[in-house]
Amino acid sequence: MSRFFVEPDQIMGDSVTISGEELVHLARVLRLGPGSPITVCDGSGQEYRAVLQEVGPEMAMAQITAIVNSLVEPRVKITLVQGIPKADKMDLIIQKGTELGICEFLPVFTERTVVELSGAKAQRRVARWQRIAKEAAKQSRRTIVPTVYHPMSWRECLAMYSEKGQGRLGLFPWETFSGQGLREVLSVNPDLRQVGSSLEIWLFIGPEGGWSEREAGEAGAMGIIAVSLGARILRTETAGIVAAALVLYESGDLG
Repeated sequence: MSRFFVEPDQIMGDSVTISGEELVHLARVLRLGPGSPITVCDGSGQEYRAVLQEVGPEMAMAQITAIVNSLVEPRVKITLVQGIPKADKMDLIIQKGTELGICEFLPVFTERTVVELSGAKAQRRVARWQRIAKEAAKQSRRTIVPTVYHPMSWRECLAMYSEKGQGRLGLFPWETFSGQGLREVLSVNPDLRQVGSSLEIWLFIGPEGGWSEREAGEAGAMGIIAVSLGARILRTETAGIVAAALVLYESGDLG
């Protein structure tokens, strides 16, 4: 059943309207018409089963037939802080991260970032990343589309982390760190598997050149925990996906 994302105000009573890019996908790509069953999500975690009633040039209308409280979204909310990589690696990170269950992507300029991204170019890139997240959310049957933030500096990222307050855990995979592993840190967290509890985890992944000593020190000063992902060095486009998968596995969401 085809899946579409709408804003909450597009659902009124037992009716839903679909417009914009979602209408183009519905009418021109999938060529759906009246009588076709669809699934609609409004970002609240609920799924709406509906049947198309009308498909016009500006808007489609559907009748809601059932509301489903979906359990597809992870209980652990993961924010991936990603040092901006070269080429199209961020496309892969966002696509696969969305499939796994990551909720937010935060692209960051670090000391060893070599990509130049600003102005209109940055806006276009973020729009592309957000489209990739939406497509991956549909494919993986998620009920929300992850947020992709506008690229920011390392200092801005730390300020944002600080503003979030309590109730979140920052993890800093670092290839030069030889101390405790990610699994070891997760295994002693009482909220990770506790039913009814909520936990927000930020994963900090460096770019191709990794994190600098200064950045690692500043992260540690914020209470962000350095961890190892094992003896082998992972590429930047691999590390975040692996770390997120380990978090979700330890929380009972995978496997």
